[in-house]
Amino acid sequence: MKKALLITDIQSDFLGNMDYIYPLCQKYLDQSGDQYDLIILTHWKHEENENEDTLLLKHPKAHIVEKRGYSAYNDEVKQLLAENKIDTVHLGGVDSDMTVLATMYNLLDAGFKVQVLERLLASFSTRGWESTTIMRFVLGDENVLANGGGRVWV
Repeated sequence: MKKALLITDIQSDFLGNMDYIYPLCQKYLDQSGDQYDLIILTHWKHEENENEDTLLLKHPKAHIVEKRGYSAYNDEVKQLLAENKIDTVHLGGVDSDMTVLATMYNLLDAGFKVQVLERLLASFSTRGWESTTIMRFVLGDENVLANGGGRVWV
């Protein structure tokens, strides 16, 4: 089985009250990124950041994919997953109740095994637990993983 990590929209102009998620995701990338066959980091492009690079995450193996809608499963991501013969996608990022859910459903429809990294999810609304509940219902408890998270301060 070949596995990809897809983290959505960890960018300076998008986090607001979710700024805690950036160090958690970066720490996970630093510690676990090399175990993946493919890493995709999405950067949501919108009117206010059209010509700016506001993406915060970095990893030497990462492919940066711009997106303009909720789902990260766009043509470029489809191509990367196909070229790398990926069958399992680990998913994290923001916004768990919109972007992550939309991406999860699109990946499932396309036939991928999806596992969500629960500790690497954040939501603008304070309703992230609801999106996680939906993910558990759709994917099964065994596919909502407690990976990532932990201390990020010194």
